[in-house]
Amino acid sequence: MSKRQSSSAAAMQTLRGRIIDGTYEPDSRLPSTTAIAAEFGIDRGSASRVLARLREAGLIITRPGSGSFVRSFKPIRRSFPGRMFSWRDGRAIQDADTGHRPRAVDVVISEVPAPSPIAEILAVKADAPVVMRSRRFLVEERPVQLARSYYLPDMVRGTGIVYTDTGPGGAYARLAEIGHEPVEFTETLRARMPSPEETDRLELPGGTPVVVILRAAYAAEGRCVEVTEMVLDGSAYELEYSSVLS
Repeated sequence: MSKRQSSSAAAMQTLRGRIIDGTYEPDSRLPSTTAIAAEFGIDRGSASRVLARLREAGLIITRPGSGSFVRSFKPIRRSFPGRMFSWRDGRAIQDADTGHRPRAVDVVISEVPAPSPIAEILAVKADAPVVMRSRRFLVEERPVQLARSYYLPDMVRGTGIVYTDTGPGGAYARLAEIGHEPVEFTETLRARMPSPEETDRLELPGGTPVVVILRAAYAAEGRCVEVTEMVLDGSAYELEYSSVLS
């Protein structure tokens, strides 16, 4: 990589970080190409390309005659446990979080050895084969969450859970169809700094923490029918937990 390319990459990473961490607030104007060029030691053409990349990433918008402005990103409000039953209306659980906001998901399905903590919750031997659905969620073109869900192969084989598109209501609706409707959920949360892979896949600026959520879903007979580990961009979410006291 040439010195110019390195400086442009540094400008891109720094400006992106300032947008995500709030240094540049939503709807605020970014520095001009002249100011960016002066700060990072690049020419104005390179500065323009940096702004173009930020625009392509969905982080800024350009208003002719006015300049480039930070695009607003409303925090995703994730409410538990209410969101867990949206599948009964044929909706994806993510719909409860984001509504009609543009959303995309990358899905990879594979059979893997059960990681030790997952095996314990599913009540199988460590390294026993399990079906894993790995996803990366993007909202308004911004990566916000990584998730891996684990299932017993004999339970889900032949269902929509082993396909990229699980159908209306998602995986929980498919579990209900085969007599394993989830009726109880537990979640454990912890905050930490992301791994290099998580930083890359979530496109996190330096210093951004993640929230890790481990969720178990249980059927009426008390059997665990799914375990999901989620890694959330800590700057993108608001987490709400509620309960009903008897």
